[in-house]
Amino acid sequence: MKNYYFDNSTTSFPKPKEVAEEMYNFLMNIGGTYGRVNTIRGKETTQKIEECRTLLANQFLGTKNDSNMIFTSGATRAINDILIGLDLNNCQVLISALEHNAVLRPIHQLSKKKNVKYSIIPSLENGIVDINALSDIVKKEKISLVIINMESNISGVMQPIEKIKQTIGEIPLFVDVTQTIGIHNIKADDWNIDFIAFTGHKGLLGPAGTGGFYVKNPDKLMPAYFGGGFGDGYETPYSVPEIYEHGTPNTVGIIGLLAALKNRPKWNIDINDVVNTIEKIESMNKYKVIWSKDINTQGFLFSIKTINNDISMSDMAHNLYKDYNIECRYGFHCSFLAHNFYKNDKGAIRFSFSPYTTKKDLEYLINVLGK
Repeated sequence: MKNYYFDNSTTSFPKPKEVAEEMYNFLMNIGGTYGRVNTIRGKETTQKIEECRTLLANQFLGTKNDSNMIFTSGATRAINDILIGLDLNNCQVLISALEHNAVLRPIHQLSKKKNVKYSIIPSLENGIVDINALSDIVKKEKISLVIINMESNISGVMQPIEKIKQTIGEIPLFVDVTQTIGIHNIKADDWNIDFIAFTGHKGLLGPAGTGGFYVKNPDKLMPAYFGGGFGDGYETPYSVPEIYEHGTPNTVGIIGLLAALKNRPKWNIDINDVVNTIEKIESMNKYKVIWSKDINTQGFLFSIKTINNDISMSDMAHNLYKDYNIECRYGFHCSFLAHNFYKNDKGAIRFSFSPYTTKKDLEYLINVLGK
């Protein structure tokens, strides 16, 4: 029986075959280190990593400043690097109501240790930031940073990033594009975004342990950790991106990520297919579907819960897998703040799609949920 993988917001599967091929080739035939030795292996490794950096920056983050794109182990590390590097003290930060724990928990630690007060921006009923309320807040209060999850990993709600930046003006904007990158357009330069955190193993279809961040103005971001690198003495020479990338990078992972970027499959479905699926599930009157309610602000994921709460989400997800070979994610999805906003005190089941998802797969999901 065919396996139906609807858990791409956790990690994408499958990957392009070239990802494994290039990682294998690197490990068996190249195996060099990055930026440290003047050998054929070292040069080829460095060239590939810099090629990946440039491709990510230019085509997927929408910036010409490729040296300002930093590799990390993933979005969680990137978020912490930025929040630590900003050295926030005795200030106020705004976050959206749909933030992931990877944002909420570091901010909460800063609130305890450095008196960083954080407030949740009012949102419309579907979870989109209330621009008018945001405008009122930034006019009345001194805000040091605004953090926005571009796409909710619960509902697929897409935030109007350009409009948000226009509203807050010179206040730095930090955008988490973990669910967005590789699927929707990101325009760091055009939207004047100050900081972006991303991962490589979801929409980019790369291996786990890859990701990074973008910083518009490196002068405003201290490195969060220190270590080896070029130069003599105790002080770290200031050079971007090296100042943020101490230690040996995940070379084989970045090689795999480069292969994923260069071998992108075409999508079998579009957002119309996703919304059509949502509407058919809603019409069953058995489930509450958590989504944006608007095709123009909807991404390729959504969540459901039963209307009468007569079955636990964990039991239902187990049955979907055991009886129908459907893989999905249940629970609170590392984002209890978002579940609180949507009033999901018992969690929900999330379905998330990739270029490999077909229309027949969506039809199968509809039919199974109808049972």
